Amino acid sequence: MDMCIRILYSDSVPPGYAIIAGNTTAYADGTNKLRLTCRTDSSNPPSNIAWYRGSQQVTSDQAASLSPGEYGGNVTSQVMDFVATRNIDGQVVECRATNVMSENNVTSRVHLDILCKWD
Repeated sequence: MDMCIRILYSDSVPPGYAIIAGNTTAYADGTNKLRLTCRTDSSNPPSNIAWYRGSQQVTSDQAASLSPGEYGGNVTSQVMDFVATRNIDGQVVECRATNVMSENNVTSRVHLDILCKWD
């Protein structure tokens, strides 16, 4: 009787980096928004992105999107909007990316610069 053993090759890869892009400076007028995008490099399975403002986790109202990446992986990106107010001036915004292959998060940080107009 012939036996066949099937070995599945897994290309599981953790994310290597995350980067935040977007405008970090705005006038505090109650309507201006800062739009930041966190993007990871290719990972398999896709990365999960978590956002933090200071030490507090914040949730984006937009779902993460995937696009094809290198070596059969996926690039994950997610947009986060902040209303420009004086109370977020100087705060650090961070995105953390991880997947089941990650031992640690990969992170990217930016500082917010909120400007005020004086009458």
